Amino acid sequence: MLSDFVHDNYHPKQLDLIIATIAAILMPIIAGYLFDITGALIPMAIYYGLFAILIVKWRKGSLDYKIQRGNIRQQFRSYLTPLFISLFALQGVLVITSWFTIIHIGILDPLGWILTLAIWAPINAFSEQLIWLYTFDSYAEFYKEGRKRSIMVFVGGALYITLIGMIHALFWGKFLLGSNYVFLFTELFFIIQFIMPIGYVFLYRRTGSMWPVGFIHLFLNVTGVLFSGYSIIPYLLVLA
Repeated sequence: MLSDFVHDNYHPKQLDLIIATIAAILMPIIAGYLFDITGALIPMAIYYGLFAILIVKWRKGSLDYKIQRGNIRQQFRSYLTPLFISLFALQGVLVITSWFTIIHIGILDPLGWILTLAIWAPINAFSEQLIWLYTFDSYAEFYKEGRKRSIMVFVGGALYITLIGMIHALFWGKFLLGSNYVFLFTELFFIIQFIMPIGYVFLYRRTGSMWPVGFIHLFLNVTGVLFSGYSIIPYLLVLA
């Protein structure tokens, strides 16, 4: 049960509820609007820099990307839990389905493709879950026990799914990797896409680290860029 994984080191305030609500509802709308005017660079700076990094670091005190000096190998080996392996395997199924559905445009811009693979893929993979999980935790951890906690966990979960859905529909969907409808593979893709964020919540709470979540997301980003030949560079700025 989710109630078994309480973050005793995070005690959100009413300000966190306000920020989390803004992040889940207003921020994706603003990001999509700004993309039409400026391109993707400024919205990504707001999404990654302001919300995912600065706000989360300010409010939670940590991004939960800790490195145990002198014990790195054992640290990362400890993340190889049955839950991580199961989610990674499920992500592997998602990657296989994406091979059949993604639009293979080819490497039209080699430099842009390499930069997308080397810079955007890891930044996205290790950043955006920070604001996703902050949004959930701000509600889920507002009360530590009782019926009120159960209600807030539900609200936090709803906002968590809302944020993920809206940022993809209103922002990423405008310029990110395109896909074709392929019967069964498309259906399977969306089913797994719904399951994975739920798994992220449990994985993060079980390990207390964002590293395992980031690695799973990185797997998806890297394979998507490799399969498609996609370059994000043309979408970063709108030239008048």
